[in-house]
Amino acid sequence: MADRWHAVTKSAGRAKLVTYGPFGDRLPARFTAQVDHAAHPMRMRLSMSFDGTERVKVESVTVERTDGQSVTPEDMTRLQLARVVNNAVLNEAVKHPGSGGAWWGVGRDRPAGPPIDDELRLLARMYWHEFVSWGKPRQAVMAAFDLPRSTANHWIRKARERHELPGPHADFDDGED
Repeated sequence: MADRWHAVTKSAGRAKLVTYGPFGDRLPARFTAQVDHAAHPMRMRLSMSFDGTERVKVESVTVERTDGQSVTPEDMTRLQLARVVNNAVLNEAVKHPGSGGAWWGVGRDRPAGPPIDDELRLLARMYWHEFVSWGKPRQAVMAAFDLPRSTANHWIRKARERHELPGPHADFDDGED
């Protein structure tokens, strides 16, 4: 990622954990994130909620410069809100055992051939997480398993046959993410 953001998340009070997807992954119903840019004097504060079926809802975003200067149009362009939300949600998900992030790098050295059941299960979990966190599920599958788009589409179809998938790919199409 060209711009590096570092997210620190916190559950809002005693927020209940909400389960999403067919494998029991969880996120708090309400949480916040403070996100600092690694190379620019910028900070965002996000207030988010989650219902377990739709994408994480960002209720508010506050942007500030940490150097006392004015926020500029270039700063606003640099924000990449979807990437920031994806990073913040992953940061929160890994705090809850069994949730989020367990898939990175898993498919790189796999033997050629069709996916096995464990890979399809992992793909479905990844897909769910990418969907709820404003990510790009198909691109994440392609990167994690080192697959071309056509093969990723095939694997997603197979995962959908065995496991529920969210959002627009619940009824799989070959359109863009």
